[in-house]
Amino acid sequence: MCYVLPLLPGTSLAMHYALDDANDVLVAYKQNHRWLTPDHGFPVRMIIPGFIGGRMVKWLEEITVTENESDNFYHFHDNRVMPPHVDDELAKKEGWWFKPDFIINELNINSAVSRPWHDEVLPLASNVTYPMSGYAYTGGGRKIIRVEVSLNGGTLWRQAEITRFETPNPGGKLWCWIFWRFEVQTVEFANAAEVLVRAWDSSMNTQPAHITWNVMGMMNNCHFRILVHKHVDAQGNLGLR
Repeated sequence: MCYVLPLLPGTSLAMHYALDDANDVLVAYKQNHRWLTPDHGFPVRMIIPGFIGGRMVKWLEEITVTENESDNFYHFHDNRVMPPHVDDELAKKEGWWFKPDFIINELNINSAVSRPWHDEVLPLASNVTYPMSGYAYTGGGRKIIRVEVSLNGGTLWRQAEITRFETPNPGGKLWCWIFWRFEVQTVEFANAAEVLVRAWDSSMNTQPAHITWNVMGMMNNCHFRILVHKHVDAQGNLGLR
């Protein structure tokens, strides 16, 4: 099954996936009970929970049932993760863009920190409890089962509290981000060079420590890292940034 845009990218979704009620695939015309705005795909768009945005075409004009996948240029030349030895020249020479094993559909697991925010300064005048927070998600309807924080380079990982916003659908799948919270003493930040965060899902997928280069730079989901810097303000007060 293929769906296309006028003079814009098109892509494909396997028929068996689209027709499986457990996957909650939608042709959407409203968001939160309001008509879609142009930046969100007015008048209609695809919603494929757990998939990358590149499959959820906006400004949808046509859906076509076909024997083979879309031959649209962007279906093959975008949203691919190829092995690290494959650069753009080799990909063109050896036809890597057309190898089906390297297409991206489902999201991989990822997490991020929302607090402390960039350049936030934590005073060190006293040792207080600081609430770190952030979010995590994964694809395929899998469940985020834990989020972990390390303050010593990954030697010790401590588990954060998770807040969920949904229950599984009738097919047992979950689509929403989770929020996480982790309380830490400010003096612990003072002894840390960086803070690491990673998530795990119900298939025991987790985030790697470091990125693996690929020619499109996609799906990099290594540990979220926050560097901790010593800070002195204009009044000479010590803190961390």
